Amino acid sequence: MPDVIGYELEKALHILNEYNFEVSIKETFGKRDIGTGEARVVRQRICKHNILQLVIAYF
Repeated sequence: MPDVIGYELEKALHILNEYNFEVSIKETFGKRDIGTGEARVVRQRICKHNILQLVIAYF
């Protein structure tokens, strides 16, 4: 499994698509975050055999 932590969301999805992963996306927000800006992957984990969950935050 490729490590896509820190990648922009679109780039991460492109990489994971090449490895045939199904991706589930979950958003997280910091104390001062208003949900605008560039989405980046801050966490990844395998949920099932070929399903990968990405947690994204906006910077």
